[in-house]
Amino acid sequence: MTKKILVVTNMYPNKKSPAAGIFVKKMTQQLQDNKDFSIELWVIPTVSNKLIAYCLFYFGFIIKLLKFRPKIVYCHFVSHTGLLGVLAKTLLGCKLVLNCHGTDVMNSIGGNKFKYKLNNYLFSCADKIIVPSAFLQSVVLKNFAVLSSKMFIYPSGGVFIPDDEANKNDNRQQAATVKIGYVGRLIESKGIKVLTSALSKLDHVELCVAGGGDISLVANNLNPKVKLTYLGEVPQLALREMYEQIDLLIFPTLLQESLGLTPLEAMAFSVPVIGSNIGAVSEYVVNEKTGFLITPGSVEELETAIVKFTKMTAEQRDVLKTNARHMAISYDEGSISHALVKLIRDLA
Repeated sequence: MTKKILVVTNMYPNKKSPAAGIFVKKMTQQLQDNKDFSIELWVIPTVSNKLIAYCLFYFGFIIKLLKFRPKIVYCHFVSHTGLLGVLAKTLLGCKLVLNCHGTDVMNSIGGNKFKYKLNNYLFSCADKIIVPSAFLQSVVLKNFAVLSSKMFIYPSGGVFIPDDEANKNDNRQQAATVKIGYVGRLIESKGIKVLTSALSKLDHVELCVAGGGDISLVANNLNPKVKLTYLGEVPQLALREMYEQIDLLIFPTLLQESLGLTPLEAMAFSVPVIGSNIGAVSEYVVNEKTGFLITPGSVEELETAIVKFTKMTAEQRDVLKTNARHMAISYDEGSISHALVKLIRDLA
């Protein structure tokens, strides 16, 4: 008999925002692919008024819950959906899984007292708490009254590993111009100013940017000698095409990243990463092995790391590429999905 699971999320990819919550979609599909589960998805409606959207989301959930009657309610983004899971547990005795993704938890620490108390309560009600990294697990255990036995690390669905990548990299020529990639929101807290400042004195560099936000933050501050290509917010397949073309990915975030799938996705295509040494980034960016770690916000260190990469021989770059790919393989979506399936099956 299949086990009914209701997945609840306030973020999911759509036509307007194809990259929003892509990891939630991937994790849901990994459960849907298992014949032991019957999966239903409850997503916040895409209406312009946020208040109306959440009202429809919450009230509609009750109808969905009573019609579907799941064994497990799996809530993504704790502070936004967790109360619905507690309601399901109270009404129908459902098992409750909470998936933390970072800001939904970290923003409440030392900040909004109501949100902090809410998260603490939700954690106490959960049967399992899923986090994407060892870093976020340590944050939750340190700041909330949570039993470590409830915790489970699962890196947001993992990353796609192309089968033929080794052959592609053998054929990738080392050109005089280094192609740098940036993927993410175009906001200052992601280190956009740090990136443009670090490129201010460099020649023979191209920059390819993908992500939603204000492109003028890049275009208006970029060295005119640097060729800029802006792709906008694109679906996953387009990102893979980008990763095949670039030599280096820059991840200059100023935020405490709970994981950061973008660097891992690039590394799967044998692209080394320069990343800020903050949050979970150092769990996969190993300095001078899979890329380079810099102090968050340091223009000088980022510029130095880029220059160091440009001066590397083809053989030295190949070592970085190989190491980056090997690191990404440990996050392979096809291999790690069994762990999530087993967790949910055991709970059901």
